[in-house]
Amino acid sequence: MKKIISSIVIFLIVLLTGVAISKSDSIKYNNTMNRLGMSDDALVLKTKSKKNLVTAVSELSKKKTSSYQMIFFEKSNSDVGYIYGHNKFNKLPLTSGRYFSKEDFTSQIPFAVQGKSSEIEAYKPQSQAYIKVDNHYISVIGNTGFDGADILNSQTLISLSPNQPKSKYHLNQVTTVIDGNALSNKESLSKIKKVLHVKSTHKYVPQTDDFTNVDANNNGELYMVGIVLLFFLIVAVDFYILVPLKFDLARSHLTGDLKNNYRNGLMIRYLLYTLVPYALAFTAVHWKIVIISHNTFNLFMAVSVLITILIGLSQIFFTKRSDQ
Repeated sequence: MKKIISSIVIFLIVLLTGVAISKSDSIKYNNTMNRLGMSDDALVLKTKSKKNLVTAVSELSKKKTSSYQMIFFEKSNSDVGYIYGHNKFNKLPLTSGRYFSKEDFTSQIPFAVQGKSSEIEAYKPQSQAYIKVDNHYISVIGNTGFDGADILNSQTLISLSPNQPKSKYHLNQVTTVIDGNALSNKESLSKIKKVLHVKSTHKYVPQTDDFTNVDANNNGELYMVGIVLLFFLIVAVDFYILVPLKFDLARSHLTGDLKNNYRNGLMIRYLLYTLVPYALAFTAVHWKIVIISHNTFNLFMAVSVLITILIGLSQIFFTKRSDQ
């Protein structure tokens, strides 16, 4: 029973590690997520053009330019944006489904990715969810979410393509934001500005009523300290699981192959009580917890599993009998 409880503790420790990394990410990447993944170099392209969005995208797609991503935010509701990517699109953390692919920006039909707190109601008559925008039903292919990123969580992004029917919106009805390599390429940026009849530009600064920038000095170190402490706790649990197994081994009077077989059996029991909760918790974290720093979590798992195995080997195969 104690070993089962210890296995549950390992499961919970790994879950807590996933939560800690997620919280650390939310501190470090909150500002980036509220910019919908766009860099600090992203620009607002100001234009009074009455050109239709699809017409504009169609003309842009014919120009030879460096890669870029463009979002057209409705001026009447900035929580809705129409996104077009030319060999570039900034992927956002998902809670379900998938993000836009290159093919979506050439598709004849639009797709939507919706924030977890979007005010646009999603309909799900069967397995596929839809939202109604401008009297059109659009398939929701994914849902985004990130703790503390209010702009991202309330956002609804809809893909644009040169092959779609004309949009309801024109350039003078949206706020156009561009990001990508085209910003550092004067020729590419000049071509884009010419198509959109851009009069001026300025830096993109997303805002909401309660939007605050992340304090650069607080980048999640406290959570990382917690992760180190959780690592030492999980090592302690490994040793605790081994206590009764070592006791059984110390009391045994087996020799030779019988003793080796007994040790192998104890090792298998130890690995079942430790590695199974690792595997279950790893699956649960990737299924339910939004993490950007996957390498950090994967490193924690790899080191923890390796140390767990080494502890088992050292304590079971190098334990001497008490009567020797």
